[in-house]
Formats: sequence, C-alpha cells, structure tokens
Amino acid sequence: MIGSVADYRTAAKDTSAPVIAVDNLSVNFDTDDGVVKALDRINLNLRSGETLGILGESGSGKTTLANAIISMLPENASVSGEVRFMGETVASPDFSGKSSVHLKRKQRKILSEKLSRIRWKGISIVFQGSMNAFNPAYTIRKQISEVFRFHTDLDEDAISQKVLEAVRHAGLNPAVLDSFPHELSGGMKQRAVIAMALALKPRLVIADEPTTGLDVITQARIISELKELRKTEIESMIVISHDIGVIAQLADRIAVMYAGRIMEIGSIEDIYVRSANPYTRALLDSYPSLAKAREPIIGIPGSPPDPIAETKGCKFASRCLYAQQVCREEDPPAVMVSENHYSLCHFASDFVSGKLKASMSSSRLIESFHSFKPTRSYDIIKTENLSKYFDLRGTLFGSVFSRSSEGRLVRAVDHISVEIGRNEIFAIVGESGSGKTTIGKTLLGLLKPTAGKILYYPVNSSSPVEARQESRAIAGASENLPSDLQVNGPLDIGALKESSVSYELFRRQTQMIFQDPYDSLDPKMTIFDIVQEPVLAHKVSRNPNEIVRLVSLALRTVNLTPPENYLERFPHELSGGERQRVAAARALVLRPDMLIADEPISMLDVSLRAGFMNLLLKLRSEFGITIIYITHDIASARYLADRILVMYLGVAVEVGETEEVIRNPLHPYTIALLQAVPIPAPNWNPGNLQIEGEIGSAINVPKGCRFYLRCPYRAEICRDTPPPVQGTGSHWYLCHFDHNQILEMRRNKFND
Repeated sequence: MIGSVADYRTAAKDTSAPVIAVDNLSVNFDTDDGVVKALDRINLNLRSGETLGILGESGSGKTTLANAIISMLPENASVSGEVRFMGETVASPDFSGKSSVHLKRKQRKILSEKLSRIRWKGISIVFQGSMNAFNPAYTIRKQISEVFRFHTDLDEDAISQKVLEAVRHAGLNPAVLDSFPHELSGGMKQRAVIAMALALKPRLVIADEPTTGLDVITQARIISELKELRKTEIESMIVISHDIGVIAQLADRIAVMYAGRIMEIGSIEDIYVRSANPYTRALLDSYPSLAKAREPIIGIPGSPPDPIAETKGCKFASRCLYAQQVCREEDPPAVMVSENHYSLCHFASDFVSGKLKASMSSSRLIESFHSFKPTRSYDIIKTENLSKYFDLRGTLFGSVFSRSSEGRLVRAVDHISVEIGRNEIFAIVGESGSGKTTIGKTLLGLLKPTAGKILYYPVNSSSPVEARQESRAIAGASENLPSDLQVNGPLDIGALKESSVSYELFRRQTQMIFQDPYDSLDPKMTIFDIVQEPVLAHKVSRNPNEIVRLVSLALRTVNLTPPENYLERFPHELSGGERQRVAAARALVLRPDMLIADEPISMLDVSLRAGFMNLLLKLRSEFGITIIYITHDIASARYLADRILVMYLGVAVEVGETEEVIRNPLHPYTIALLQAVPIPAPNWNPGNLQIEGEIGSAINVPKGCRFYLRCPYRAEICRDTPPPVQGTGSHWYLCHFDHNQILEMRRNKFND
C-alpha cells in the first residue's frame, strides 16, 4: 500500500530465476578530474518474456547499466554489488572493471571463456549509432557471418543460410548483404544491426537508443518491427532511450533513471498515467505531443548534478518544483506506491494524492510567450521559384555513382515560392534528404540559388512606416546599423556580391543556430570568445568594454545568468542545453532581424528541448525576431510555429497555418509524418503507417509527383505528370487528388 518503504525490485510472479538480476549495483569511474559516480545502488529484475524500458536523460547511467549487464565495463571502473544473468554472475567487485586487471592468467582465461559464451548467445546488444556499429571496410554479409564463425561450429554453407534467415527476420532484403555500411540508409543500417543482434537467438537483447538519429518515419518502422520481433524472435529485451514516446511503445515495465539512481519503476500505466515521482512527471510534461491541445510545456529548470561532486539528499532536489528541506539533506526512501510500483521520493504518497503543491510561476511565464500573436501584414523574406541544384560532375561522388549527365544534378530545392512574415515563426518540416537544410543555407546567403529569387526586406527598407517603427522599437535594430548600411527596398540576395554593403547588411541581420551544439562551438575558445566572434567579424565595435556589454547582454537574453559565470568557461564545461544557448547567444549578439534554427533541439534531451523551445518563443515575443525553424519533428513544429511548410525531395508539398496542417493534413506525406510521431501511451500503433519505402534520391527524382514511389494512393497520372496546387487561401498542397478523393481512398485502403 502507499507509503510503505521497501526494496524497489519487483517480486517476480514467476518463481523461476529472473533472466537478469541486479543487486545493489554501484559503479564509479576514476578520471583525471575525480571519481564519477555513474550508478548508485541499482536494484531490478527482468523476467523471461518481459521487456524493460530504461528511461532517462544523458548522463543518467542508462548505458553504464547496459555495459554492466553485458560485462563491458572499462578498467577504470569500480564496482560494488553484482549483476546475474540466468543465475550466473556477470558483474561483481571480484572481476569487473579495475579488478579484471589483477586477475591471474588462468582466472582471466576462465572469465573470457565464460563471457564469450554469454555474449551474443546469451545477451546481445543493439548499439547506439548504427554507423559506428559496423566496420566500414567489410560487407554486411561478412560482419554478420563473423557472429556465427566465432560462436558456433557451423560450416560455411550453414552460416550462409543462417545469415539469410537473420536479415529476413529483421525485415531486410537479402540483397543488402553484399553492400558496405555506407551504402545503406539509416533505417537499413539499423535493421542490419538488429539482424546481427538476433542472429544467435539470445535470451536477452539490449537495445541502446535503437531509434536515435533516425527520421520520424524510419523510427516508427523500427518500433513496429521490434514489436513484431518481440512476438517471434526476442525472448526478453531491455530498451534504453531518452525518448518517452519510444519507450512507451516497446516496454512492459519502465525504470526511470536520473543521476545514477532509479527514481521510479512500474508498469507503463504506472509511469505514464499514475506517475508517483516529480522527475517522471517533469519528463512527461516536457514532451510535446500531438495528442494534446497546443499548450505551454514547462520543461525542467537547471541541469543534472555534477557526477563528481559530493551531494546530499535527493539528486533531483535542485531542479524539483516540489523540493523541501528534507529533500536537500536526506536520501529519499524507495516507497511502494502499489504492487510492483516504487518511487524514490520523500513525498511519494502526497505527490500521488495531489496534496503536494508546486509553484506555478514558471508555467505562467511560458504562457505569456506562447500567447504572442505575430503581425504578418508585411514580409521579411520572400522566395520566388527558388531552386538550388548541386552539380556532381567533376566530383568523385558524381563519377562513381552517376553515369548520365542528367543524373548528376542533385535537386535539393526545386521551385519553392513562399512569403515569411516579420515576427513569425515559420517551420520547415521533412525527413533527412528533403532539402530543409539546403533551403535554410540558401535563405541565409551561404549558398547561391541556381534559379529563382530570394527577396529580403530590411527593417529600414520600403516596408510600411509603422512596420519599421514597430520592428525598431522591439528589436532595437536601428542602433546597430550605421548610416552606410541604410538601404531602401528589398534586397535580391542571390544577386548580391559578397563584397557589397547590402550583403554586409543582410549577413548582420540574419543569423543561424546549427544542429549540433557540440560541433558548432570551438572547444579551444572561451564562451566570451565564441559569442564575440560576430561582433569582431562585422566590425561592430573594437571597444573592449562595449564588446563585454554586448556579449553579456546576449548571454542574459538566453538565460545564461549571471554572464560573468560563463565568460571564461569552455564548451566542455557546459551541459548540452547550455551549449545550445551559447550558440543562440552568438547568433543574437548583433540583434538580428531573422534567425534560422536548423534542428536546434535534435541533439538535446527531452527536458532540455522544452527549455530551448521556450527560449525561441521568448526571443520572438520580446525582440520581434523572425525565426525559421527547420526540423524533422512535426510535434515540436506544432508547439513553436505559426505556419508549417512540409518538404519532400526538394519541393513544398503542403503549406498552411500550423493548427490547420496538424488537424486537417491534406497531403499524403503530411498525413504519414503525423502518424509516425510516437505518442507517450501504450496504445499507439505504428504498424498502420500510410507510407511505403524510404525517401528517394534527389539525383534521380520522379518525373511526375516527387512522392509517387512512396504514396499509397498513387495512380498512373502521378508517375509522369507534376501535380497541381490544391486547396484554397493560406492552406494548400501539391496533389492530383482533392481532399475528398484522398479521404475516400484512405477509407477504402486502410479502413479508416
């Protein structure tokens, strides 16, 4: 019953030994900076036939736990407690981590033989990052064959047959076996990794972030295929992910981890419907969902604790809206909320009953940003039949992979016409290879258009007088524009010379936030040096005091306060969320008119994503900045954007007001994108995805509709004839069929 304190390992209903038993496991790593406390007193069991989901942010200890289970801890690891697989110890203080160094030769040989017997046959792992899981120098066939050669006595003919069976079970065409890893798409590589992991039919499969880095449609297919494999090929599974939606689809039980501890463990319904821990609830509240109405996401303030620093009390106390004094001073107990449902919290009972109240100040603050309504009576940027092609002739790629001159053009962006209003958040959505990043770089002037126009309307151009006054008042743009940069009328960006004054104006007033906060910041530069770069590059000021003022103002704008705590730090000293805010500060230091954010949250944890999305809303609300938000995640686009443009193979297939596109999608591709977004609820079914295959090549595009090869409703006319524009007003799409015809075809084909 609620309130009793207990060991939070769930008692197995099956009296047989669990597949995995983790007993009071702690793992520390000795580093040059100190001892990193990666796992702290972990206890859990996994029963035969069960799938356990391990959910948590980066640094929570998820992967360390997986490495302990498969006995792959490095030599700088100190272990206490133990892990048993089918009753056999696979991790303990006697031989794991640094203890393995001191084993005698005979002991080491016995241990090696034991682990060789367990790995692949007993426990296999689907590693995070399918590209890194394969040796790029060998074919897929050779690498899957090695599993059989090292762990079985089969002859070559039998191995060949087993390899064919493995790839077929994983949903792959056997033709991929003679391909090298780089020749496969992300989804095909991930299926090949799964095939290799299942090759010897192990008792346990560990899937470590199996869908990270995949597009939403490929992710949905992998989830669907893993669900099917659970019924036939996988006996027991541990799924590790930071993605709430992915875990909900695959797990029977979920362990929520934070800073090396299990904060809550229970069934899917316990975690998603009856969560009894503030951290779990905060994670769920950070997730933008298409199932709910568009509403503010609070996110989780602050950052996880330093794993080296000594901390007292609950690890989550510094970020918890419900924390009280006892939380900061005493270790929380594991409280049994209901049968097999435990929460590591001093106030689990009050939290479940609703007696524990939190401050709502942060949600009110976000509400004011989210309720901002842009004024779209005038544009900031406009494209007219914009196209960007890449000519592969004369390149190694072109000579190797394409023989015809026509087939050497990559049609990355093709005849796109769109108007983006001042103060608007405009989302460009699509899979990898759709042309999103290319159009972003072209709009920014980093790439020259092949054809068409990009017209940019500066704040001091021939926009209406009241528009110029409003924009200056909001953004303070005029104070940063010297007289030699004052222009009238729109700028044709593609026609500008890089040495021209007009191009200098454009580059100062338009900035970009890149996808990866780890790669976009120079690790050798301090935060001050990184943020001041645009000031020096555009010769805004050479006065040291003025530069410090501008940098400090930019850091305050992105909520990195007080600025003096960040100026002399280096990127590696910051969290992922803080790094992305530094990237935003660098883009904002010149007070630009327009910001292009290219997948700015894709590398961030769920809780950090919410904070960064709210920052973008704040920037638009307080400074009137126009934001072009590029993403493959249509759920985050729905949270942020006023309008959405859906791209596929270089063309805009649908454009409209955000809620119109979400509630009433018109193009079959948009419908598929929406269906593919995992909902944090166990009843979501990705198997009904209404799309075929994977995104095609922008080199040899279909003659008619770009979506022809994947569309479930395609007809003969779609193959050779480009589709017309359908729809009215601000919501339109490219298709040969009107909306009623598509609805009728959906009903006939999918019984919707």
